[in-house]
Amino acid sequence: MSDSPLSCDFPETDIEQQLDKRLYRTYGERLASPPARKVQGVSDSSEEMDYGIACINSRFMDIRTAFMIFRRFQLVPINLFMMALLFIMWVADQFFYGVFVATSSFLLPMWMAVYLFEVFFPLSLPIRIDRESGFMYVAHRGTFYKIPWDEMEVSFSYNMQYLGSGVVWERQYYSHLYLREEHFFCGKAPKKALLRKKISSTFNEKMMYQRWNFIVEYYNSGFTEQDRGELITSNYDAYREYASSKARGERIFGYLIMFIFIPSMFWWKFSPFKFKWPKEIESIFGKTNYY
Repeated sequence: MSDSPLSCDFPETDIEQQLDKRLYRTYGERLASPPARKVQGVSDSSEEMDYGIACINSRFMDIRTAFMIFRRFQLVPINLFMMALLFIMWVADQFFYGVFVATSSFLLPMWMAVYLFEVFFPLSLPIRIDRESGFMYVAHRGTFYKIPWDEMEVSFSYNMQYLGSGVVWERQYYSHLYLREEHFFCGKAPKKALLRKKISSTFNEKMMYQRWNFIVEYYNSGFTEQDRGELITSNYDAYREYASSKARGERIFGYLIMFIFIPSMFWWKFSPFKFKWPKEIESIFGKTNYY
């Protein structure tokens, strides 16, 4: 695979080089803001954006960061794999007695371990964009930043993924938000003048751009009814509002499907192990926490 540049039309930047410590190296970094502007030729639709949006309304939007996006989806393939494998073992057990019991005694504890991770690993806060005041609120390791929209610095970059000895098999794309000391708001004082926070990570460059375009579109134009329809599975409250208009049978079936495919949507609503916005930010928005 050739090391070709990013396809967006933003200028190259050396902002990554200004970090005191670079935890990992990325390439071809392009600065998307300031000011925030869209990538030309890419959709700004909210379609398929529910995985990255924790909450959205007319005033503010909470954006899930890369790690939280992974946690939202990790149970889906695990659940499907475990259910399929146990079903196969149950079929085999009809011909070879004891296969299902032996397999389930090994798989079920592993399956339970994944859920225990979800139960006890704290939920981190999203990035909050406040359209009303024009600020972005960011939590980073106990430090809280309040960044004016017109001063935020978001970049796109990538690194090369390798399989074996120098064989490139895929390129991974990132968007990062840079955190400057002068935007410190509350919590622990920042230890470094410049830090960065990963917003998204994907193997699809266009999807990264669409997510950014939607963020810019939301800030510029607000929350639409089309967005409401596209983002019904962004969190438990949004899905419950959508399901309330359905017949009882449809509601039960819908909740069952959601519980199998997106169980985190339910657990994140009621989990006691959550980081919360500090009182300085709660005084602005109230006790409004989404994950």
